[in-house]
Amino acid sequence: MACLSTQDTFSKLLMLTLTPMIIIWTRYGVQTAMITATILRKKSPHLFTTQQARLHLLRGSLVVGGSLFGYGALQRIPVAEFTAIYCLVPLAVTLLARFVLKEKVSAIGWLFIAGGMTGALLVVRPGGDVDPTGATLALLGVVCYTGFQTLTGYLARKDSPLTIQFFTSLLSFSVMSVAVPFFWPGSMTGAELGLLAFVAVAGSYGQFFMVLAFAKAPASVLSPYLYSAIGFSALGGWLMFNHLPDLWALIGMLMIAGFGLASVWFNRR
Repeated sequence: MACLSTQDTFSKLLMLTLTPMIIIWTRYGVQTAMITATILRKKSPHLFTTQQARLHLLRGSLVVGGSLFGYGALQRIPVAEFTAIYCLVPLAVTLLARFVLKEKVSAIGWLFIAGGMTGALLVVRPGGDVDPTGATLALLGVVCYTGFQTLTGYLARKDSPLTIQFFTSLLSFSVMSVAVPFFWPGSMTGAELGLLAFVAVAGSYGQFFMVLAFAKAPASVLSPYLYSAIGFSALGGWLMFNHLPDLWALIGMLMIAGFGLASVWFNRR
C-alpha cells in the first residue's frame, strides 16, 4: 500500500505537465519488462502460460479501465480523498458477493456497507474539496478495482503471482501502446523522465506485492491492511501538495476505514 500510495502521489505531481496516458503506458511498459526479466532469470518458461486466459483478459481489461478512471480522478481531486474513495473496494466486494455470487449478507453486514457509503458521501459532498467529476471517475474506478481484486484472489489459486502480473502487464501495455502516440509530448525534461521511472517502479512493486499477498493469505486477513493507504496518501498529499482534508472529509475517511475494518472483523468471526 505504501508503494501504491507513493505511485499515486507522484503521478499527481507528474500530471501537472504530462497526460495520464504517458504515465500509464510507462508504468505498464516497465512492469512488463521487469516481470519478463524475472521469469527469464528464473528459467521458468511455464510461467508464460496459463489455462485461465479469459479471466486474465478480463482482469487486464479491468486494470486498464481502473487506471484510466483513477488517473482521471487523481487529476481532479486530492490524493487522500482519492484513496479514501478507493478504500470502498472491500465493502463493494461484499455487494458483489451478494448480488453476483448470491451469497447471504447479514443485517449487520448491510449496516457496515451503509456506514462506509455514508462516509464516502461526506468525502464527496457538494461544497467540499472534491470535484464532482473527479469523484464520479473515482467511483467508476472502484467498480473496476472491485472486479480486479475479486479475480486476483481467484487466479492466485492456480497461477503464480508472476504469471498473473505478466499477463495483466502485457495486456495493459499493449492496449496503451495503441493510444499513446496520440498523446506523446514534443519533449520531456530529465526530471520528468526520472519521475516517470520512479512511478513505474513503485506501481510495479505495489501490484506485485499485492498479488503475492493474496497468494499467501485469504482476503479476509489482508483487507485491514488496505486501509493503511489512507494514511500513506494523506501524508503524501500533505508533504507534496500541502493539502489536508477538511473536518467532514476526515470524518468520512474514518467512517470508510472504521466500517470497513468492522466488516472484515465480523466476516472473519
